[in-house]
Amino acid sequence: MSSPLVDPRQFPDATDLAAAIRTGARSAATVVEEHVERIERFSDRLNAATTVFGETAWEKAQERAERGGPLAGVPISVKETYGIKGEPVTAGSMRATTYVPSADAVAVRRLKKGGAVVVARGNLPEFAMTHETVNLRFGRTNNPLAPDRIPGGSSGGDAALVASGGAAIGMGSDLGGSIRYPAHCCGIVGFKPASGSVDPDGTWPPRDADAPELFADTMMSLGPLTRSVRDARLVYDVVADEPIADSAVDTPRILIADAFDVEIRDEEIRGARANAQHALEEAGATIEPVDALPDAGRVYEDFLKVIIRDYLRFFWKGLEADDGSGLSVPGELFRQATGRPSVHWHFFRLLLGMQVTRPSNQEATSSQSRLIRDRRTVRDRLGDDGLLLLPTNGALAMKHGRAASYMARPGVRRLFTPTIFMNAMNLPAITIPVWSNRDRATGLVPGVQLACAPGAEDLLFRTAERLETALRTAATVTEERGSTISSSLQS
Repeated sequence: MSSPLVDPRQFPDATDLAAAIRTGARSAATVVEEHVERIERFSDRLNAATTVFGETAWEKAQERAERGGPLAGVPISVKETYGIKGEPVTAGSMRATTYVPSADAVAVRRLKKGGAVVVARGNLPEFAMTHETVNLRFGRTNNPLAPDRIPGGSSGGDAALVASGGAAIGMGSDLGGSIRYPAHCCGIVGFKPASGSVDPDGTWPPRDADAPELFADTMMSLGPLTRSVRDARLVYDVVADEPIADSAVDTPRILIADAFDVEIRDEEIRGARANAQHALEEAGATIEPVDALPDAGRVYEDFLKVIIRDYLRFFWKGLEADDGSGLSVPGELFRQATGRPSVHWHFFRLLLGMQVTRPSNQEATSSQSRLIRDRRTVRDRLGDDGLLLLPTNGALAMKHGRAASYMARPGVRRLFTPTIFMNAMNLPAITIPVWSNRDRATGLVPGVQLACAPGAEDLLFRTAERLETALRTAATVTEERGSTISSSLQS
């Protein structure tokens, strides 16, 4: 067991920081300097950032603060897949052609317009395609709560930056839990909007405006990792294409699917969901057992078939080197065996597994049709007043290497069915840390998920904020520059 570096609760959230900067209680330049200093302090232990914009960010801080906006002067990080003008996007690959954008991604432009200051870019797995944040180009990222554990992936670098106080907000992407799983691993909040709610233009991979939309694209979304639910809503208000519609619903129905197909390895996970359900009941929510949801294991299988059909060719094409040479499987196996890999083993093994299990077009089309029907079923069941409560994952953050090995196995990976289900159904979903069920042996914190039908985000955020308050322990944590661990984690 390794000692926790920090407690994320010791840092003020973005909402408080922005308010302090707007009133003049804090200097934006000083706030940015403090966050950059934390990134540098923990760099050797965490390796969370691929690039740090220290002096540049400091210079822009006061300008952004004076311009105003909901995020005036707030330091943020963005996943390395987000385009920043003139900064190379590698997607963590040594082989793939580096993309140098001529403009910021739409989401980055909106964040800057809202006053945010980009201080860093977060690390990721190669091609953002595994749940462990490690690649050959930038190396491995560790978990601030337990450095011998993973921070999750693929937005693991940004999760580690937010949890360790290096960024008040991180922007990630989520195809199969890549925002919510790292948030679960690192004890913070992660929000996955419905696909298409945030314009992906300018993010990797570059979009072809003339190409037809792939069904798998409707499972991908962009969203924030934050230290509070109110921050997640604040950021979504800034980056979303449309404002959140007010809900007239005060008391939600909480759907509890006891028969949901998920493997629970750690008792803290079971306890977290039970405590979340109890807290929601205490707040007046109606608890509604439900057994009419689509089978999560079958949904997972259909999800995989569609992802493989739509993305596998792109992966192989994307691994062509600058000289046009493709990836040779025998050649790469030899390179792996002799310690000279050109693709990280986690991603290479995943690619081989996808190739072996590649579905026929007919199988993938049938899976797509079932998922479309499932989406209608789930959204009808949720309505405008229903929220689905599930664990975020069936296990606490794993030790390095174990999650990638688990995900490379064929078939349904039942630890991850709760996150995959939300992507496959294209539901807005938020994960909240349950500090009341923190594992005292490791310092790790389980997360629980709430999801809604698209259009009910206002109800989702309001309920999640009440739940967050109920599940946050009363231990006092204070920010102190130079302190590396809060007293509440020393027990």
